[in-house]
Amino acid sequence: MSNALKGVLMSALIFPGAGQIILARYGRGALFFVFAFISGLLCVAAIVRQAVVILQQLAAQGEGVTLPKIMTTAVEASTTGSTLFLKLSFFVFFCGWLFAVVDAWRIGKELDAQQNEAGTGQVAEE
Repeated sequence: MSNALKGVLMSALIFPGAGQIILARYGRGALFFVFAFISGLLCVAAIVRQAVVILQQLAAQGEGVTLPKIMTTAVEASTTGSTLFLKLSFFVFFCGWLFAVVDAWRIGKELDAQQNEAGTGQVAEE
């Protein structure tokens, strides 16, 4: 399996930065990991904040909390401007993940080219 494919699969399927770490680019891998971790925490914080608002709305109405009522309230809440932070944090998380995958592919391609050159150089010398 090529280095490019290993890097892409690790960064895409495991976590951003995993591809860089498997390709021995530890600093970059740690940077992508920390970026994704922090932006993921911001996403979770925004989701929890939105859930608390929804539950407070339901409690203020004095009605029983049922799944259909939660779904209706969630749809109504998602159309307001308060979800802008959530959408922005998801966008940042997704872009960071995508950039990590592309970077792992680029690093893997460079390593594959170096290995091919080293292999070709040895054959020519013999």
